[in-house]
Amino acid sequence: MNNHEKAQRLMAQIDTAYNDSEVKQDEQVRAELLRYAIELDKNGNYLLIATKVNGMAARVIREHMQQPLAAINTLYQQTARTSEYYWGVAAASILSGLW
Repeated sequence: MNNHEKAQRLMAQIDTAYNDSEVKQDEQVRAELLRYAIELDKNGNYLLIATKVNGMAARVIREHMQQPLAAINTLYQQTARTSEYYWGVAAASILSGLW
């Protein structure tokens, strides 16, 4: 397990969503959360994993508009700033060659 504080916090957030009673009813969402938790544990790149989790959460929110999953909404909000930061750094890196 990665000892970085932000990676540990992200792992706890994923774990909370994974163990939520509403999320337990959707096996696909649980499988994705488990995959991201394993990937985070394996490589520890919390910026990348938070961005992936945020994208997955946004997709799940759209799919469950009639019956929203509160834990996934919370997970989306928790990972939104990190995802925005990651995409900003990626865009700046890509565009820096053009400037």
